[in-house]
Amino acid sequence: MRHIYLLIFYLLIITTKGYGQKLVQYPSSDKLVITADYYETEKESNKYMLLFHQADYSRGEHKESAQRLIKLGYNCLAVDLRMGNEVNYVRNETAYEAKKKGFKTTYYDSEKDITASIEYIKSIDSDAEIFLFGSSYSASLCLKIANERKDINAVIAFSPGEYFENITLIKDDISGLNIPMFVACQQTEFNYVQTLTSRVDQSKLTLFKPERGDGLHGSKTLWWESSTRNEYWLALLFFLKDF
Repeated sequence: MRHIYLLIFYLLIITTKGYGQKLVQYPSSDKLVITADYYETEKESNKYMLLFHQADYSRGEHKESAQRLIKLGYNCLAVDLRMGNEVNYVRNETAYEAKKKGFKTTYYDSEKDITASIEYIKSIDSDAEIFLFGSSYSASLCLKIANERKDINAVIAFSPGEYFENITLIKDDISGLNIPMFVACQQTEFNYVQTLTSRVDQSKLTLFKPERGDGLHGSKTLWWESSTRNEYWLALLFFLKDF
């Protein structure tokens, strides 16, 4: 069975054909307009991967990852959160709009954008299976939100941490979380992330660190230029095979 998934993994790496992609917009709870890229699978699917970026980035963080995830049968929504800038030549339109119109743009304010993205997907597919995919501060918010809702199927979190200590503690917020979780980090982050996730249901947790290098912070460790990308992708593929 492992050989089969290795073959699938390498096919994902060497094939780059894109599928349907369109720009979508929808409101956050405070009426800020959120911009996102919606990637649709070739065959009809009710699985949706909601992709959120790290600080000072944009939906462009997930340009490569979305193209691979749709080949696994996941429609993808790569979202511009209000706290961000430009990456991979993609400007963060939500952050630009927020600054222009005077909306709050702290890390924690982005929580409402993640919630709005969940509601947007549910509005277009009432049978949606929702997977939250976060990077750095948004990884923490994804774990927190998943513990507060009953409509999230799984969480993928790259480099979560205590980014909101003056407001809330993520370790407390995610205590008791009992849906499937794939939590990945750098080697140097491992002990910290292990402590952060120590109170979630350990039987539901896949905690990953690379063996052939330190890795990179957040989901950019999946990018082509990351020397440890293959380790992360293979671990993620094994996690997703159960859905």
